[in-house]
Amino acid sequence: MSASDASEQEQDAAPPRRTAGRITGGIVLILIAVVLFAAGVQAIVDPAAVIAGSSNSARSPDTDAEAKIGGLLMCFFGITVLGFGIGLFGKKSAPGTPSSTP
Repeated sequence: MSASDASEQEQDAAPPRRTAGRITGGIVLILIAVVLFAAGVQAIVDPAAVIAGSSNSARSPDTDAEAKIGGLLMCFFGITVLGFGIGLFGKKSAPGTPSSTP
């Protein structure tokens, strides 16, 4: 085996580094998650504001139950997006190497 093949295998065995793109993407996803979660909590706490906002549309206004269910769904979606954002910061190991650190 040549020396260049050995160095390529060593590079493949190293875990991927956190790049600036992953860090930026993680921060953006976390900010979006906070906004979604805050909007969901606001819809659960004050459904009258949601009803007032939907009364200007062509369809019938939302009810309290619809506003609270929509807020709950936004909270769940915000938590999911937060998980993906935090996952971008996680350390991933290369395939075939143990995931525990010494």
